[in-house]
Amino acid sequence: MPINKESIAITLSIAAVTIASYGAFFTTAPSTSHLQSQNMHDSRSSNEIDRSDAPVSNNPLLKDLQTQVTALKLELTNLKLSNIGPNENVSSPDIKELVLAVIEEKEQKEIEELRDKNPLYGFYADLPDDYDLRIKSDPAFTKSVNEELRSKILSTHYTDLERLGALSQLQMNMFILNKSQMPEYDYEAVGSILDLATVSNDEKFKIQAIEITTQAPVSDYRLVERFSTILKQDNNDYVRTLASQGLINQYYQAKGTKNGDIQQVAEQILSLYQNTSDEKVKSLLHEMVGDEVMLEELRKHSQG
Repeated sequence: MPINKESIAITLSIAAVTIASYGAFFTTAPSTSHLQSQNMHDSRSSNEIDRSDAPVSNNPLLKDLQTQVTALKLELTNLKLSNIGPNENVSSPDIKELVLAVIEEKEQKEIEELRDKNPLYGFYADLPDDYDLRIKSDPAFTKSVNEELRSKILSTHYTDLERLGALSQLQMNMFILNKSQMPEYDYEAVGSILDLATVSNDEKFKIQAIEITTQAPVSDYRLVERFSTILKQDNNDYVRTLASQGLINQYYQAKGTKNGDIQQVAEQILSLYQNTSDEKVKSLLHEMVGDEVMLEELRKHSQG
């Protein structure tokens, strides 16, 4: 296969960018002891979940350099393919290798674009192709994954977004199994994410966290109290709407359980609706429970 000047130039460009990447890495790299500790942790995590949740790098410079390398590799591979003449004798394995290289680079680019578009669901791109099937067919694997995810949700060693992503994945696992509840998905897990949301200065994270927690398949009166507080006190109207939906979600979940919370939940919703002086709270709850049939049902449950 002929190698033209363009191929050589691009190859040299890749080498230059790669060297720059290593230079940037070594100027910002953590200490050796930290790397050893991190490698031990990654090894344990890999054995349990077969995936590392840690990003390759949070350094914007490295990320930009990696993007340049990917683009150059794609261009070089495409040039190699275009330089194959009609009468040139090129073996099938060579062609296959080049085509697979293009596909792999493009897939990696799509994964990175997915992460940039919605980092919360970046974990999905890291899952093995047979993840759904393993969750359904391998109870030991499922238990290990769910316990690891719950541990990650509660751990302060991960970023807020990584912890929220773990809750999202745990919820996804529950849906894959067609279950309405799982022992790992409990108030402690949901409450810890609500704790992060209520103190976060990142409005996007806060909204995503409350969107997920207000629909959590967990029936617990403590969530009713927390959603009531958000409904009354938050400055964001969309967040308050989510909180009102969370209250109604808790009501319907309490109806289907035997934990005895249905009376308390009904009393709380009626009290908010009937006694609030906040027109926004009144309006949001009226949309949920304002018709007479629903109000009568709440009154009935509130009386035990």
